[in-house]
Amino acid sequence: MMLSSDDSQEDTRVLDSEVGLDISHSLDGSSDAESLQISVDQNPSEHFPVTPSRSSTMALPLTYRIRSQQVESAFTQEKQRMGTPPKSPLRLGSPIMPNSASTTPMHLPIELTDLRFTPRRLDFMGGAGLPDPTLGLVDEPQTEEPCLTETHIPTRKTNDAPLPTHQSRQILHKMVEIDAHLLTAEEVQLKFETDLERGLSVAQVRVRQQREGQNMLALKQGRHPLFNYFMSMMEGFGPLLWGSAVLCFIAYAVAFNQPGDTYNLALGILLVVVNILMGSFGYYQERKSSKLMDVLKQVIPAACVVTRDGADFEADTKDLVSGDIVHLLTGTKVPADVRVISSNDAKVDNSLLTGESEPQPLSATCTDQNPFETRNLAFFGTMIVEGSATGVVIATANRTVTGRLVALVNDSKPKPAPLQLEINAFARVIVVMALTIGVVIVISWAAWLRTSYPGFLSVAALLVTVVSVMVACLPDGMPLSVIVTMTLIAKHMLGLKVLVKTLPAIETLGSSTVILTDKTGTLTENHMRASNLYLGGEFITAKSVVDGDHANDPVVKQVQLVSVLCSSAVLDAHENVIGDASETALLKFYMDCSTGDGVADVEQARKQFRKVDEIPFSSKNKWQVSLHVDEATQEQHLLMKGAPERVLDRCTHIMNKEGAIVPLDSFQLDQISRAIYELANKGERVLGMCSRLMHSSELSYRHSPSEGTSTSPDHNPLMEQMSAMIFLALVSLSDPVRASVPPAIAMCTMASIRVIMVTGDHAATASAIAVQAGILSSSSADNMVVQGVDIPTLSDDDWARILSRDSPNAVFARTTPLDKLLIVQKAQALGHTVTMLGDGVNDAPALKEAHLGVAMGTGGSDVAREAAGMLLMDNNFASLIRGVEQGRLLFENIKKVIIYLLPAGSFSEITPVIANIFFGFPLPLSSFLMIVICLCTDVLPSLSLVYEPGESDIMRRRPREAKTERLVDLRLVLSAYLYGGVLESIVGFLNYFLVMAHYGLAPGDLVF
Repeated sequence: MMLSSDDSQEDTRVLDSEVGLDISHSLDGSSDAESLQISVDQNPSEHFPVTPSRSSTMALPLTYRIRSQQVESAFTQEKQRMGTPPKSPLRLGSPIMPNSASTTPMHLPIELTDLRFTPRRLDFMGGAGLPDPTLGLVDEPQTEEPCLTETHIPTRKTNDAPLPTHQSRQILHKMVEIDAHLLTAEEVQLKFETDLERGLSVAQVRVRQQREGQNMLALKQGRHPLFNYFMSMMEGFGPLLWGSAVLCFIAYAVAFNQPGDTYNLALGILLVVVNILMGSFGYYQERKSSKLMDVLKQVIPAACVVTRDGADFEADTKDLVSGDIVHLLTGTKVPADVRVISSNDAKVDNSLLTGESEPQPLSATCTDQNPFETRNLAFFGTMIVEGSATGVVIATANRTVTGRLVALVNDSKPKPAPLQLEINAFARVIVVMALTIGVVIVISWAAWLRTSYPGFLSVAALLVTVVSVMVACLPDGMPLSVIVTMTLIAKHMLGLKVLVKTLPAIETLGSSTVILTDKTGTLTENHMRASNLYLGGEFITAKSVVDGDHANDPVVKQVQLVSVLCSSAVLDAHENVIGDASETALLKFYMDCSTGDGVADVEQARKQFRKVDEIPFSSKNKWQVSLHVDEATQEQHLLMKGAPERVLDRCTHIMNKEGAIVPLDSFQLDQISRAIYELANKGERVLGMCSRLMHSSELSYRHSPSEGTSTSPDHNPLMEQMSAMIFLALVSLSDPVRASVPPAIAMCTMASIRVIMVTGDHAATASAIAVQAGILSSSSADNMVVQGVDIPTLSDDDWARILSRDSPNAVFARTTPLDKLLIVQKAQALGHTVTMLGDGVNDAPALKEAHLGVAMGTGGSDVAREAAGMLLMDNNFASLIRGVEQGRLLFENIKKVIIYLLPAGSFSEITPVIANIFFGFPLPLSSFLMIVICLCTDVLPSLSLVYEPGESDIMRRRPREAKTERLVDLRLVLSAYLYGGVLESIVGFLNYFLVMAHYGLAPGDLVF
C-alpha cells in the first residue's frame, strides 16, 4: 500500500494497531513537494523501522489516538486481504532508545490505532511553546504521547468487543455536556440566536436574564452555626455526658431541700461544663474549615467588556447571558464559559481548572473533540495571561464547568476521619456497657434492694448511683487527653511545614494507603530552568555551564547571547524576571552564568547589543527572531530561537564546539533529531537556537531606536533574511523534580503506601517526571500510565488491578475534575484510605471526597485550600511524608494514653459503685470526685505518653487495616480491665479497708 501527498491535498489512511510499518519521510529538495511512503508488513510481529533523513528532522515511534474514520472500510478490506486479526489498540510497547551515534534504522515496537498523516514538518513545539511529543503529525494536537516507560493497561476484558477511543471521548463529552466547540461560528450564531458582529439586543438580554437568572454561582447554604455547635457536642461521649447531667438534675429536683441536693446540682453543672468545653473545641476546629462557599464567590470576576447592539461597553459579570459577545483581555478572568470566535495570540491559564502547567493558546477552530483539550473554549474563572480574544457566552452561573464543580463540592459529604470513627466506635461500646450496668442496678433495686433493704437506697439516691455508674464507666480524661495529644502533634507538624486544619486529619494521614498527588509545584519546583544543552555533537548540563566548565567554548557564548538578547523577558524594579516561562528560564540561565552581578550583566549586554527590530514569538510561527547592533563594532547580529524543527528549517550551517562554521549535513541532522527525541522523552521542553552575522547592505531599511520594533512578521524585512542561519544548540528546559521528592517516594514505598500521580498534563511529561521522582521505574515493564480519555472505559477488574495495594505505582494523565473524583471514589470502594493532594479549583471535589484533602499553602486556589483538611506550607511532597510518620506516631501514642486511662479512669471506678449496690459498702468516691480526679490528676500524667518517640520500624510497617486494626481492640480491653484494672481495684480496696479499720470498722461492719 502506497500513500503520496502534497500540500494541496491530504491523503488519509486508517492503519491497524498490530500491523508492522516501514516508514520513510523525505523531501525532494523543496518545501513544496513531500512524499510519504508507507509499506504494510504482513507479519504483525515485526518492529517499526524508522530511518531519519535530511528533510525529516524527526521520525520517531509514536502512539496515536483514533482521529479519522472516513476511509476505515477501505482499510478493513485491505486488512482482511492480509488476514490480520483485530487486536486491542490500547497497549503500548516499550520502544528501544537508539544510540545517538548510530546511523542505522531504529527498530521500535509500536502499535498504531488510527494514523492520519498530514504533509508538514514534525513539530516539537506546541502553540504555547510546550514540547509536543506527538510531533504534530496532524493539524490537531494529539492527546497521546510516547514515553519509553509507558505501558498502557488493558481497558476491557479480552473477550469484550473493542471500545474505540472516540467512544470514550463521547462518554466524557456527555459528562460535561459541551458541544459548542464542535460547531462552526455560523452554527454557534444560530444556536445561541446572536449576532457575532453586533451582539445581542437589549430586549434579548432582558428576556434571557429572566430565563437564566444572574451569572452567579448558586452556592449551597450551610447549616446554621448553632446547629453545628449542637452537633459537635453530641459526638463521641457527648450523649452519655448529657444523659448523666439530665439524671443529676432530675435527682436534684426529686431530692430538693434534702441533704445532698446541692451536690446533685453541682455534679450536673460540672458535666454540662465538661461537655460544652469539649464540644466548643470541636466546633472551633470545624468552623475554621467551613468557609469554602465564601471563597468560591471570589472566583467570579466583577466586570467584563461586552458587545450589545453593536456597541462595546463594560458590564457587570452577573448580568451576562448566553449569546453575549464578550472580549477577553490580558489580565482578566473569563466571565463565563466562552466559545472563542477570534483570537489575537491569546493564552489562557487553565492550571487551576485542568492542571496544565503552562498557559494554553486560544483559537477560533476546534482542535479536539474533548472540550478540555480543544483551543476554542475558555472556561469561567480562568485567567487570560497574554493577548486578547472575542467569544460567545455559551454557559453562565452553575451551568458553567466551574459551576458544575461547585455543585460537586456541594453534594460531596466529607468522609469522617478514621480516628473519629474509632473514637465513636469506642464510645458506643462504653455507652452500651454503662447503660447495661445501669439497667442491672435499676432492676436489682426494684426486685431486691427496695424490698429487702427499703431504707438503703431512695429514688433520688438510685438516680445518683446510676449517674455514678455512667461517670465511672466513662474515662472522662480520655477525650481531653486525645485532643491535647493531637494539638501538640499538630503544633510539631507546623514546624515541619504542614498546617493541620482538622485535628483527626493527622491520624488519617498516618493511616493512608494511597496518596494521589499532583505534579506541578508538589513534586516539581514549579518554575522552569535550563537543564541540558546539545551543542557540538554532545550533551552538556546547564549546571556545568553555570559552574564555568565551558566558559571558553565559543558556541556556549553564542547560546548565552541568544538567551539574553533574543528575549522579551525584563527585570522589574525588584530585579525579578518578568516574562514567559521559557524566556524567564533562559534569562535566569544567563544571569546564573554571570561571573559578576547578573542584573548588571543583563543591562550591559542589552546596552551593548542594541535591539533594532524583532518578530515576537507567536503560536503560528513558533519562533522568535531579533536583530541587534553591536555598538562597539556596528556589526549586526540576527538571533533566533524557537521550535527545533522551525529553527532547523532556516539553517544551512552549524557551529561546532571549537567555533568553526561547517555545512549542516544529513548526519548532523540525524544526530540533532536523536537529541531532540531524547530530551523530549524526558519531559523537557526543547528549544533550538541559531544566529547569523549580517552586513548592513543586506537590509533594505534601518530602524532608529525611536521607531520601536516591528510586531507583524508578514511584511517585516527580517523575514527575507531568515535563511542560511548557523545552528548553535538545543537547549532543554524543565520544571525539575524537588531534590527531596525521590527519597520521600522511596520512604512511601518502604512504608507500603502507593503513590499515584494524577495530573492534567500530557502523558509524556507526566511519565518522565514520574520516573525522575521514583513513582515509575525507568526499566520496569509493569509501569501503568492511564490516559484520562480511557478512564470511563475501565472495568472493575481494571480498577482493582490499577489500585491494588500490591500493584506498582501508576500515573493518570490528562485527567478532568470528574476523572479525579472518580479515581478517589474507586480507591475508597476498594478499601483504601485515600489522601489527595491538589491545588486547583478542579481538585476541590476530589479533595472534599477523599478521606484527607491536602492543598498547597502558597500558590494554587483558595477553593482548594478551604476544601482541604491539611496544607503544605512549602508545597513540598516530602513534608507530607514527614507528616505520615507523625500520623502513625499519633495513633500509637493515643493507644498508650487509652491503656493508661482505662484501668484508672474507668474500671477501678466502676468496682466501688458495684460494691456499694450489691454489698452496701459506703461509696469511697463520689461522682463529683471521680470527674475531678479524671480531669485533674489523670490527664496531666497521660500527656507524658504523647512525647513517646516512635518505634524504629514505624515507617517500615504497612498502613493499618481500618477494618481490622482498631484503636481499642479486644487485646487492649483485656489488658486494661482484667490486668491493670483488677490490680488497681485490689490495691484500691486494700487501702479502703485499711482506712476503715483505722476508724474501727472491719470489712464485715461495712456490709449493708
